[in-house]
Amino acid sequence: MKFTHNALADDLAGHLRERTGRVVWTDMQLGPAGSPRPDVYTLEPSFAKFCPMAYEVKVSVSDYRRDVTAGKWQTYLPFAAGVTFAVPAGLIDKAVLPEGCGLMVRGPEGWRTVKAPTLRAIQTLPHTAWIKLMIDGLGREADRRAAAAAPGLRNEWSLRRQVGLKLGAEVEEVLADRHQAESAFQRRTEDLRKAERGLSVRLQELEKRLRERADEQAQLIDGVRANLAAALGLPVSAQLFAIRSAAEDQAARLDRDVEVQRLRVALRAVERTLQDALRPPHIALGAREAA
Repeated sequence: MKFTHNALADDLAGHLRERTGRVVWTDMQLGPAGSPRPDVYTLEPSFAKFCPMAYEVKVSVSDYRRDVTAGKWQTYLPFAAGVTFAVPAGLIDKAVLPEGCGLMVRGPEGWRTVKAPTLRAIQTLPHTAWIKLMIDGLGREADRRAAAAAPGLRNEWSLRRQVGLKLGAEVEEVLADRHQAESAFQRRTEDLRKAERGLSVRLQELEKRLRERADEQAQLIDGVRANLAAALGLPVSAQLFAIRSAAEDQAARLDRDVEVQRLRVALRAVERTLQDALRPPHIALGAREAA
């Protein structure tokens, strides 16, 4: 019996659901882009026993050796109490397993545990992993059950898997994480709204300060206007055009006043006399030149 990688992972998931009663996810990324993605991931539905398990499916020896050498299975340790390799019967022996890892094999009669993994205590999962399991994982489980009830139904997850098989894992990952982009967009939109509200508050404060300054200037101008009106013999409430007209009348009256004109002539005469008195005599000039 020859399995493809995805077929073997789905077969293992079905076995674990039927035989263990655990909650099972396949090809589930445990967080945002770049997070570990076990082929199969399970969780015991128990408050008292928190023991998440990760399964790495291999269908070729070269693929197994490559991932063991790279230490890919170790990236699952923050998310799992144990890691188990799942392979077709006869592919590898338990002697070549990394220390602490388990081994399950699929033979003609079904799955068999060859070696149980060494379990580690784990208190909880990272917050991002819980969010991923809840948002994407439960949706997948609902689609899986709906598809099982109606085998002809093509759900979103199966379509995404088909696209992934045709166009590559990168496209599948983008589709699987689309809700993260939507969440990021919503957060960014809310940030912009908060920034807009903050800017509106600052603009209101600036408008208030400018209005207060304008009121102060207006009061100062009103005081000067009232004083000028009183000096011209007008009511303090006189309008600007009345003040201007009265000032022009006063200036014209001063120009026509005979006494003012006489004083101006006298001042000019005094100025000329002073200038003549300060001018040196001609004799003094001549004597200076002779010397």
